[in-house]
Amino acid sequence: MTLDALDRSLLAALEDDGRRPYRDIARDLGVAEATVRHRVAKLVDSGLMRITAVGDPLALGVEVAAIAMLRLRPGTVQGSAERLTAYPNVRFVGASFGAADLIIQTLHRDIDELHTFMTHELPAALPGLVSTETFQLAKVHKSSWDWKAWFAAQEAADEP
Repeated sequence: MTLDALDRSLLAALEDDGRRPYRDIARDLGVAEATVRHRVAKLVDSGLMRITAVGDPLALGVEVAAIAMLRLRPGTVQGSAERLTAYPNVRFVGASFGAADLIIQTLHRDIDELHTFMTHELPAALPGLVSTETFQLAKVHKSSWDWKAWFAAQEAADEP
């Protein structure tokens, strides 16, 4: 499915408030409410969009948030990524090029829990693990999914 201008406008309209009434969005975009309802359903059904709540872990009382770069033996990356997605404290798993094969974000109650996770749980769960490099987050300065800014930048880059 290719996104058109209306789809991008719908994503941008819902990023600030996923509970915003379709009636209001339709009025702002100059289309019928049924069109908004149909297009949003299509975006959700296709997997291009989810409407969900996003919380700031550190503001919500999570004591330790960390980013870890994992290096793995060849042939073990996909299986390791799949195992990591099952952990409730692992909030992000991404394959990478360069010094790390996988990059993960994890949440923990305290520094001891982070230490146990990185030094005992991960090596036991990921037999292909070669090494890790962990960065504990002290403060999050930006964490956003600002689709309005992204779409504007893409459109500007496409202009002659």
